Amino acid sequence: MKWFQKSSATIRIEPHPKPLKIGGKETVLDVALSNKLDIGHTCEGMGSCTTCRVFVLDGDAGPRTEIEQERADERGFADNERLACQIKPIEGLKLKLP
Repeated sequence: MKWFQKSSATIRIEPHPKPLKIGGKETVLDVALSNKLDIGHTCEGMGSCTTCRVFVLDGDAGPRTEIEQERADERGFADNERLACQIKPIEGLKLKLP
């Protein structure tokens, strides 16, 4: 798995019609917010509220963080349900907002 921080690397978040540049953003939530996508984040990206939940459609989102795994276990997330605040933006990742 290769983590890109250059401006040409992109991810997709449906229903947004265009690829989103990763640019050096720390998390998928950061990418979404910088592109003005309407995505919940009431805990400000700390992984406790689960309002930034997304579905992985394609690509490798990497392993869950300890915080994300705790929330997934508590809430019974499917394998492809992830928290945007806990995922590193990896080139080619394709996600969908609920």
